[in-house]
Amino acid sequence: MRAPRIRFALVLGLIASVGCASDPHPAADLAAAVESRIAEVEAAGGTVRLAAFVVTDGVFNSELMAPYDVLHHTVFRDSLDYVEPVVVSPDGGPVTTFEGLRVDAHYSFATAPRADILVIPSTDGSLDRDLDDDAYMSYVPHAAEAAEWVLTVCDGAFPLAATGLLDGRVATTFPADRAAMAERFPEVDVRDDVRLVVDGTYITSVGGGMSYEPAFWLVEHLWGAERVEGNAEGLVWPWDLATLPHLVVDRDPGADR
Repeated sequence: MRAPRIRFALVLGLIASVGCASDPHPAADLAAAVESRIAEVEAAGGTVRLAAFVVTDGVFNSELMAPYDVLHHTVFRDSLDYVEPVVVSPDGGPVTTFEGLRVDAHYSFATAPRADILVIPSTDGSLDRDLDDDAYMSYVPHAAEAAEWVLTVCDGAFPLAATGLLDGRVATTFPADRAAMAERFPEVDVRDDVRLVVDGTYITSVGGGMSYEPAFWLVEHLWGAERVEGNAEGLVWPWDLATLPHLVVDRDPGADR
């Protein structure tokens, strides 16, 4: 049975249905709650990894919510060693997903702390609008270079590729956009035979219904098979890395940073 949402206010306090504009949750309040929780865990000798999800209007529900759910679920396996996901929007205000849900943010690009994990979900502007947005394309490389891990979902690989951080690396993206990515970023080896690529500390993935997979891979890598099995069971997901079409590029871990 899925673990009880003992921190219901944290997750669903961010995500409200269309039209739920009353009783908004200011970014400062959400950020303060996150920082208070992290401080309590660290004071108890625990470790919390901060995962920042960078979003703009038009972010796709699945590419945001699937990896967010997986990483948030890590707290139910060990409340002293888990991932704390947060949402970062351009101005710290709410964004509207492509499908019409309102998502409140914890931080703005200017106020977001350094993230251990940067997650770049796909938006309906990943191939054009986001790439032409100076604020967005200033935040992404700064946050990516500072993070221990960078995870892209679907066309979120395009903004990461535009920073140059994927040059000379292997990556993948949404199947219908792989040819466009290979043409636009010829220094990136874009693969069309896998759903997930891990090259150094960069994780790229196909998105859609498979948007859970990159986060599950990271949980297994960080904590092992037993931990990820608990996560997958709680989310009723048939996770099995052995059957997943994926590629892990063998590189010197120190080469990325």
